[in-house]
Amino acid sequence: MNTIHCKLVGLQKNFIPSVQVDGQYIFFKKNEFGSYEAQIQTEKEEIEFILSRDLELKGKFWLLYAILSFIISIFGIFEPLYDRKCISLNCHFKMKLNQTNEIKIKFNSLQPSKKAVEIETQNECIEQTNEYQVDKLAKKRWIILLLIKLIVWLIIAILLGFFISKTI
Repeated sequence: MNTIHCKLVGLQKNFIPSVQVDGQYIFFKKNEFGSYEAQIQTEKEEIEFILSRDLELKGKFWLLYAILSFIISIFGIFEPLYDRKCISLNCHFKMKLNQTNEIKIKFNSLQPSKKAVEIETQNECIEQTNEYQVDKLAKKRWIILLLIKLIVWLIIAILLGFFISKTI
């Protein structure tokens, strides 16, 4: 049985990636220093390590969810903002394991087409993909959502002005 101690370092505040090891999602716990740690047990000698970030605006029901959260949050006043850069993460590594394995993954700054992470480990690591990329579909949907919100606020302002002028 191989034990992997994995640590994610340098994550930005609103940037939490999904981590898969051999197709299974791994849950990380935040430690007192702000990094995330996990212990992974596996029988395999070689693992496939995938880091990704799935944007909410790429989902199947993105418009329905966005409009519902916009209305529930009192027309966007209490709604958390979407990432306007729409940068997604695409990292895929293969690693050969020893008995005990220490893997430290350092995240670089969010710049499209740049190297996303640096891996510090004693194991043999084969990098297949390692990049941040701008998700054009999510960016287009973000612009559509922004226009919808502006139109709704404009309609609310016009209706509010109309009702105030009626009462005076």
